[in-house]
Amino acid sequence: MRKVLMYNHGSSQNHGCEAILRTISGIIDEKYPDTHYTVSSFRPDDDKHFIGEQDGRYEFIYSDLLSRQNSYALRTKILGVFGQLFHRIPLFSVLFKDTVRAAREADLIVSVGGDTYSYGKSAGLTTIDNYLRRLCPRSVLWGCSINPELLEGDGQQYKLEGLSRFSLITARESITYEALRSHGLENVKLYPDPAFTLPTADVTEPMFENGRDIVGVNLSPLICSYESGDGITLRSYTALVRRILDTTDWNIALISHVISKTTNDSDAAREIMKQFPNEERIRLFDRGDATQIKGCISKCRFFVAARTHASIAAYSNCIPTLVVGYSVKAKGIAKDLFGNWEGYVLPVESLSDENSLCEAFDSLVKNEDSVRNRLESIMPDYIRRARAAGYEIARLMEDGGRD
Repeated sequence: MRKVLMYNHGSSQNHGCEAILRTISGIIDEKYPDTHYTVSSFRPDDDKHFIGEQDGRYEFIYSDLLSRQNSYALRTKILGVFGQLFHRIPLFSVLFKDTVRAAREADLIVSVGGDTYSYGKSAGLTTIDNYLRRLCPRSVLWGCSINPELLEGDGQQYKLEGLSRFSLITARESITYEALRSHGLENVKLYPDPAFTLPTADVTEPMFENGRDIVGVNLSPLICSYESGDGITLRSYTALVRRILDTTDWNIALISHVISKTTNDSDAAREIMKQFPNEERIRLFDRGDATQIKGCISKCRFFVAARTHASIAAYSNCIPTLVVGYSVKAKGIAKDLFGNWEGYVLPVESLSDENSLCEAFDSLVKNEDSVRNRLESIMPDYIRRARAAGYEIARLMEDGGRD
């Protein structure tokens, strides 16, 4: 039986993170169906709720002692202060004792935090990677996105050296791939995000069965922190909902993809709903696991997404999608799907007035047939390419990885 440690995972209350766990294990299972997965998680009870232990195939553990106390801020501060030196201190093996134990027993360790290297300083992340790689020689950073500017400058050398020590990095879009390769990393391969392979559950909801077309809308509190004007994102989404209600007979499904206490899409959705009290054509959907949320998204005619993995759920069901993006991942994925990202991604910092989002959505509607035809023509091969990352894992398993 093969043993795989998946670490750098936050919580399955973020259904994108849940989707990554499900699909990475699914891709590995195609090559090694008897694999046992240990997931180092900040909130393992959430993972047990949404994924389940599946007859012992999954073991969910706390990533470290601080996560048991839900002290994410303190954990981040400690890693930030000690930075590059932390792995040399015996305290590391105590603080991360369960994760360290799992790494020692693993045949493969996989960092599943797809874009965590794109948020501020990442010395702590690199330190964790370096320590765990000493315990298991086969290591993968799977499905990453990194803003190219965060690789520039002398201060990024520690990060680049750490990235170069992975046995394999799979970049989920070409902007990240090209940036990493330009910095001399030869361990990088380009494969679509594994979540493109996530199954779509069949869901039954009255809104989806009344014969009206549906516009799916996903708003994230996270993107509001990247906006250029005070409250412009929420006002833009509200204006879009009003436009749809006033000019069409379509229903609107407000779909939450992250429901954690610190950043809950449902909170943002309820702020929109407050502007339309007693409106029967609007419904909030925030229950179910990642496959069920994807099932809701699959019923939509159009989709407007803030969360990357909400957009992936729509793309993989060939739904014309507009992404309100804040980082390289949205632009990179759209570029790889359509040849460019303009017209498919609206950078949140470019929202200058309430009509910007409406105008971008109108353009999507105008080009509905061509967008859907494009997705239908390329998506089967795109999903096959996401699964093909399993061949790289098989190579590592058989060849022993890099020293």
